[in-house]
Amino acid sequence: MLTLLRPALALTLALTLLTGLAYPLALTGLAQTLLPGPADGSLIRRGDQMVGSALVAQDFTGPAWLHPRASASGYGTTPSGASNLGPTSAALAEAVA
Repeated sequence: MLTLLRPALALTLALTLLTGLAYPLALTGLAQTLLPGPADGSLIRRGDQMVGSALVAQDFTGPAWLHPRASASGYGTTPSGASNLGPTSAALAEAVA
């Protein structure tokens, strides 16, 4: 029994270290080296204070874009939250339209 259990545990440990630690660290390092801005989330700063991200909560309009996801907070990231309206709600359908 131990002859079957030892290789299974060793392989589990090795693959956990490889796929759970080494691979994510390698990709994070590569992303930080090649694309440091997008890898950090395209942060927007005002002075020394981080105020948001260029990629989050954007209200796209125009013929080149699909419509954005409905936002209960006007696409702001700080007061974000759900409206608690269900998919069959007339108020939600009116707000999205």
